[in-house]
Amino acid sequence: MDILILFIVALGLAMNCFGLAIANSALSGKVVPGIPLKTALAFALSHFVFAFAGYYLGRWAHFTVEGIEGWSSFIILMIIGVKLIMEAWRKRPETKVFDINSTRVIFALSVATGMNALLAGLVLGIMSAPILTATFLIAITVFFFTLFGLAGGQNLGLAFAKRVTIFGGAFLIVAGFRFLLEFIF
Repeated sequence: MDILILFIVALGLAMNCFGLAIANSALSGKVVPGIPLKTALAFALSHFVFAFAGYYLGRWAHFTVEGIEGWSSFIILMIIGVKLIMEAWRKRPETKVFDINSTRVIFALSVATGMNALLAGLVLGIMSAPILTATFLIAITVFFFTLFGLAGGQNLGLAFAKRVTIFGGAFLIVAGFRFLLEFIF
């Protein structure tokens, strides 16, 4: 598995965090100093842990889906991608705003966004990806996208947050097709 496909998966997951960070920064008013770094670290850590756990679930499930692993990876990434796109399309950004200055909210959001990483990790396990490379790449990408989203959210605005989340879903769908094509050919 090449690094490009891992980066596409990491971008898809990171763009979900980026969109959430932009929307919360744009609508919450003032973000307390230090919160962007704290939030970025929490999101990156949760994505690392959930992707790692998902990987081992995927390795365990690999024997169950052997022979159709490309299809199962495609379906899982398609579900995540379509879910992100539908959420961004349906919901108004104002309905997704939380008090990003609260530690409990940061923890809850990091766990909620980390669920997508769990499923992505499942795919990485099924496809026998290099786990340390994949999880570190996901965590680093999520860290920087979350940090920049909170830091620049006031300037970027809600429309940009929605578009970014849609692109994140599209990246995951593209990764799913890539896994499927790699499996078929």
